[in-house]
Order: sequence, then structure tokens, then C-alpha cells
Amino acid sequence: MVTAMTTTTQSLSRYGTAITASTMAALCLMAVPAHARARLARGSDDADQPASGSNEAAGEARNTAAGNDDNVIIVYGRGERRIGIAGAASEGGVAGADLEVRPLLRPGELLEATPGLIATQHSGGGKANQFFLRGFNLDHGTDLSVTMDGVPMNFRTHGHGQGYLDVNGLIPETVQRVDYRKGPYRADAGDFSFVGSTFITTHDRMDPFALAEVGSYGYRRFVAGGSTQVGGGDLVLVGQAKFNNGPWSLPEDFAGYSGYLKYSLPLGDGTLRASATVFDASWAPTEQLPERAVGTLVDDRYGTLDRTLRGNTERQIFALNYDSDDWRVNAYLQHYDWSLLSNFTYFLEDPVNGDQLRQYDQLWTYGGRLERTVRLGETLSLRAGVEGRVDDIGRVGLDETIEGVKEFTVGAFAVNESSVGVYAEAIWKPVERLMLIGGARGDFYRFSTRALEGESSWSGVVKDSIFTPKIGANYQVFDGVALYANYGEGFHSNDARGVTNPDDPAPGLVKGNFKEVGGRIEHGGLILSGVYWWSQIASELIYVGDAGAVEPSDPSKRHGYELTAFWKPLSWLAIDGVWTASHARFVGLPEGENYVPGALEAAGELGVSAIFPEFNAAARLRYLGPHALIEDNSQRGQQTALVNLRGAWTPRNLGGLTGLELYGEVLNVFDSEGDDIDYFYVTRLPGEPADGIEGRNSRIVEPRQFRVGAKMTF
Repeated sequence: MVTAMTTTTQSLSRYGTAITASTMAALCLMAVPAHARARLARGSDDADQPASGSNEAAGEARNTAAGNDDNVIIVYGRGERRIGIAGAASEGGVAGADLEVRPLLRPGELLEATPGLIATQHSGGGKANQFFLRGFNLDHGTDLSVTMDGVPMNFRTHGHGQGYLDVNGLIPETVQRVDYRKGPYRADAGDFSFVGSTFITTHDRMDPFALAEVGSYGYRRFVAGGSTQVGGGDLVLVGQAKFNNGPWSLPEDFAGYSGYLKYSLPLGDGTLRASATVFDASWAPTEQLPERAVGTLVDDRYGTLDRTLRGNTERQIFALNYDSDDWRVNAYLQHYDWSLLSNFTYFLEDPVNGDQLRQYDQLWTYGGRLERTVRLGETLSLRAGVEGRVDDIGRVGLDETIEGVKEFTVGAFAVNESSVGVYAEAIWKPVERLMLIGGARGDFYRFSTRALEGESSWSGVVKDSIFTPKIGANYQVFDGVALYANYGEGFHSNDARGVTNPDDPAPGLVKGNFKEVGGRIEHGGLILSGVYWWSQIASELIYVGDAGAVEPSDPSKRHGYELTAFWKPLSWLAIDGVWTASHARFVGLPEGENYVPGALEAAGELGVSAIFPEFNAAARLRYLGPHALIEDNSQRGQQTALVNLRGAWTPRNLGGLTGLELYGEVLNVFDSEGDDIDYFYVTRLPGEPADGIEGRNSRIVEPRQFRVGAKMTF
């Protein structure tokens, strides 16, 4: 009998104010709910798309309160067999117990299921994470695309950075699986997919549940929801309220509210899904700090030099999807209203009033995709698709402010950005064990800006287009052993304000290529994969919202390797690990002066989970490697290693109660004081020279903290 830990079991504990060591030791031995179900993580039906999760695991069995716990088999998405299915050795997915027992500090860490991906934070719990992958500092998402149930989550021409990727409103319990790809090797990979793509699939059905979590530094999270059958389909409704002050001298005062609604209905040969997601948050950010200020202007690295900073986010997403073996259709509408006060240089530009600024973005975006797959016998399949998107941005810009009050507008614009992408791909299996993939896509963009206010003002229309071919091959040498080779070209778009700037225009679409060779071994409970990859991009030219200007860079080249492993030596024990390394250099600069700032030289993760009928425990080590901070490598960021623990206990019958889960987490177990993010640039503090001082600016990782919670599944 196959059963699984319920999605809702991923209680992602978040509590722990004052907890004794003995209490935490007990909490670290906690178990899978007796009623829990594991999801039989569905792999791709073919290599043409990631697992969509259109079925909640074929033949899924649900335990009742009486449950069959003695026969439970825990399913891990990392353990899925992908030889003969995946198009590249670097493709994969995470689901089931992989997600449900994972300790999390913040929602963005769910994306770290992608091997080698690191998500950090430098401005509070309401701001998008900063991401690193394959030697790229992806900023807030420039070359990492994320979709949730087919809806693109990255923002174009955003007030803070191109491709801005905010997943802070995500409710972890709603996530069924996370699939990932590296590189632009597939024809459906469009804007922001150059380095990687992540596909989040949410649940169609959930057992009703309610949970409450509390933790150190005023952390509280409350979630309730579930599904019921309505009119022949399943209706899911989940709500979350989350609060946190954090360890900062300026309390973060984070208050976030999320709602999730989804209706799934079998229709013809597929499933029709309608969904709505809402998120509303406010917070007081503590940003990176000049390290020379510690001990003088602030007591420690948890201090701030500007106590008037604030941020707000409002987001609503509405989507309609239809998925079958032959068709993939979706449409979406999204509204977004965002504002953030920041102060990166303090008194460098304005020695009297300071350099505080407000970035903001108000928009509607809508679009969709239509894709058709045709299978010609057992050896050949063809698919073709078209996707379109319109970003109607009513106002995006940058103001200089004094304690949150506008002093003047640097530049404010109305933007209309539209695009159409068409693609086609063929998968051919000419002989047994051999798969060949070939595809291409064309993208057509129109950037239109209209100045509304400010010193930086221009209006204009620019059109751009790009063609990107893709090719791949894989061969199963022996049973359970396969070799892969892939090549693909990809791109990211630039901010429309920079593209239409008549004085210093940026290219609309920036092109690059990736190639990789690799292998995969699947034997019993062991899965190993390894790849070596090479990449080059014509320019990392992007519009930088922090500066309100376009900052060009030279072309760059990178290469590196990734090793991943999953091993389930016993029915109750699973071990997973990843180690990646990369070499990144600018092209055309003198040797020794061509380092790419922020390009991690190594990253890794190690996870261990032990799951029994009434207890489970998990530990994860995350490693962020050293990296250059400036081009001559004279200033370097140091490595940071963090260890997180989670444990849960679910008695089968406690005082007549079934479905009860008690859990706890210890985050940053060894109380590391490493950097979550670091930079090297010029700032000016009171009394310093007018030109400022070039120095290190960093944000410390959050200290050791405890979180505990209780969850009831009905």
C-alpha cells in the first residue's frame, strides 16, 4: 500500500520563544501523522514539460483515523525515476516528504529545492529574496523564472529590479511539488529562464486542517484550510496570517496575510482549474549595513542607520488552466501595488537630508499560453505553443524622500510592455534507449514608456525580437545509467525605462547560451547525477532600480559542475546532497581584473530525514561559498554555513484525538554570524569625507531561533 505524508503535514514550524533545551530535544524526535498520506510524486508524462501535478498521485490512498500506518511507504520526489523521461541530467523535482519535513526560515527557501540555488535576504521579510545559481548573482530573479500553476511570478520593468521575484505570499502547505530545470534547453523556456526555471504546482485536494506556530523574536503564523467537493469538482480554500519582528534593533513589524482559492473539475480528457491568490504585507526593513558603523553608530550588526524605512505589498492573482495529455491552456490576470523605502548610501548624495529613496510599482498584468502536443506513434512527439503577456504599469518610479516624505521625484513613468512568444519542439526516439530533442522559439517585444514626472523623463517606443534554438540528446547506456548532452540559447528582457532611454539605450533582449554534458544513475534507492556546464552571455546589462539608471557590464563567461545525490538506504531514512562549483569571468577585461562580483564559487546542501509511523526528524546544512565582491578580487565575501533542524510527533490516539501533530524547529542551530548578503561600495556616514568611503556592506544571517507549532487535521 502506498500512502504519503499529507501536504498539510508540511507544517514548516515557526515558533519558539522561550523553549528549554530538553523540550527541543524531545521535539526533534517527532513523527509522521498516523492519518498522514504521502503523495506519489508524479513525474513528467513525457520530456516535454515538468510534472504538472494534474493528478494528485494516481491511485492515491488516504489513511483514515484507523489508518494503516504499519504499511506506510514514504515517497520522495527526489527519488523519482527520470531516465527516459527527463530531457537533461540537471532536471528534477521535489515533492512529498521532500517538502513536508523541510525546515524553513522563509518561504523563498522552498525554491532551494533546485540543487545549487541559494536564496538570501537583505531587506526584510516582505522583499523578494536575492538568488544565486550557477555562478550568477540573479539579483531578485533576473535570470530565474518561476511559475505557480502556470502563472509567471517574475515582474518586468519593476521598481526595484528586472525580473523581481516575490514569493513571500506563498503558503507552504498549499505546495504539492516543485519542479526545476537548469539552462534554456527547452522550447517553452522564455523570459528570465536563462539560468533556471522553477515550476510550483499547488494541491487540487487537501484534508481540512488548522495550525498555529509561535517562535523567537515575536514570530507567529496561523493557517487553516482544506478542500471539499462542490459540483463534481474539488474546492480548496486556505488562509494564512503571519507576523514577525525578527532579531533587528528596529522591529520588523511584519504583518502578512495570504489567501488561496482553487477549484478543480475533470473536463473531457483533462482537468479545468480556476484559482485566486491574494497577499497583503507591510514591514519595516533592516538593510545591509556598512561594517565600519558597527560599534560606533550602531551597537551590533542587527542595528540600522535609518529607522524610518517601511515597505508595503498588495498582490492579487487570478488564473484559469486546462491541462490534458494533448492540450495546455492557461490565462491569468494579476494586480500588484508595491512600495519600499530604502537607504543604501546614507549621506553620500545629500549630506544634509540623507539619501533615502522610495521605489514603487503599480500595475496590471495579463496573459496566457496555448500549447498542443501531437504524438506520432511511439517514437515521435511534436508540440507547438504560443504565449502572450501584457504589463500595463500605471506608475513605476523612484522618489527621493526624507523620513518617508517625498522630497522630489527622480523619475516616474507609465509603461506598457507586451510580448508574444512562439515555439515548437520535437522529441524523437529513433532507436531504443536514445532520445533526441530539438526545438526553437521566437519572441517579439514592444516597450513603450511615457514620462509622468521627475528629472529623468523621456517617452518612446522600441521593438525587439530574438530567435533561440535548443537541442539535446540522451542515451541509456545500461539499465539505470544514462548520458546527456544539451545546448540552448536563452534571454532576459531589460527594463523598458532603460530600453527607451534616448541618451543611453539598453538592448531590449539580452541573449546568451548554455551547454552541458552529464549523466544519471538510478539503482535501487540510490540516484546520482552529475553535469559539467558552460555559459556565455553578451552582456549583463540591466536597469538597476536602486540607482535609477542603466548600468552596463562586459560580456561574461562561466563554467562549472554540479553533483547531486539521493539515497534511501532504509525505508525510513533518506539522505540528499548537492555540491556545485563555478568559475565566472568578464570577457575583455585584463586578467586579474575580470572577476564577476557576487558570483558564488561554490554552494552546497546536505539533508537527512528519518520518518517513522509516529515520529520524524530532519536536518539540513546549507552552504553559501566564497565569492569576489569587486572585479580585482581584492575584496571577497566569505563562506556561510547554516544548519536547521525540524522534528514532529503525531500520536495515533492521544486522549481520543487523531490527526494531531506537534512539531518544532531549531533554525541556525550553531548560531552562525555569517553574512546573508554582502557588497563592496561607497557610502557616507555623518562626519565622513564628502566623497564617502568605499567599504564592505553586509547583512548578518538571522541568529539561532526556535519555533514550535501544533496542527490538527480533520
